[in-house]
Amino acid sequence: MERLQFGIIADGSRTGQTDFKAYGNNRIGISGCMVLLVDSGCAIISVGFRRRVLRRGMMAVLFYDDTFWIERSSRAFRCRYVVLADDNVQEAIYKLTSPYFWDSLSENPLFLPNNGQWELLEGWYRQMEWICRNSADEYTDQLLRNNIYNLFMAMDGEMTQNGMGSSKAISRSRTLIIRFLKLVAQHFRTTREVSFYAEQLCITTTYLYKLTHRRWNLSPKELIDKQTICEIKTLLSSTDMSVKEIAAMLHFEDTPYMCRYFRQRTGLSPTEYRNNTCPHPSGQSAIFI
Repeated sequence: MERLQFGIIADGSRTGQTDFKAYGNNRIGISGCMVLLVDSGCAIISVGFRRRVLRRGMMAVLFYDDTFWIERSSRAFRCRYVVLADDNVQEAIYKLTSPYFWDSLSENPLFLPNNGQWELLEGWYRQMEWICRNSADEYTDQLLRNNIYNLFMAMDGEMTQNGMGSSKAISRSRTLIIRFLKLVAQHFRTTREVSFYAEQLCITTTYLYKLTHRRWNLSPKELIDKQTICEIKTLLSSTDMSVKEIAAMLHFEDTPYMCRYFRQRTGLSPTEYRNNTCPHPSGQSAIFI
């Protein structure tokens, strides 16, 4: 079984098997889209700051703007993965225009297929595996794009048939929550002001607070801070960037301010956190699949 390695895969798509144990509790970055098929065991995962159970026979579909990490997993936890570069996913996103499908997928990226659906997914995986390993280079990208589009189209059809997706409108509040999380994933490195996100959503900061508090019992600022702290921890534990460089990358006013910000929310200074974290064998600049 291949163990996914620390590092950035800026381009390219691939398939394989993993238990994710190499990542510890670090955030797992996704360069485009990742589809997981769980073959054994179970894991407690966090996606979009919501804890979920991923167990044998389930499928997960995750994207580059999902905040994803494994909190803990059983010894038997194993899954097959398909990782697709952003270029190979965008065409499917543009072609499949159903807003309810994407909202449903953002709301719940985990699925429990029935036996017949699982057999079809295994066939789909084998096709993706063959394309990544054996297809001629000039045809690989188009084959991958066609196959991921076929998967999304089949999922949308199943949701519609079962009254789960396109046939049911998602409430406005849920849509706003999904949009807020996506905006945070895109902009938290440069701005952490709640007013910015409220303006992007065309709502008041008070209404945004009510939405997030009702959903998670957390304020918008607390959710933004969680994303930021998660990023700082990842950079501290998996790169050799200095604390000053991390502060600059995340647009803090200065290094001492970031250190205070981090200590207030974790009880440790950045240096203490780095020293208490087991060093990783790679010096790459992030954790990405």
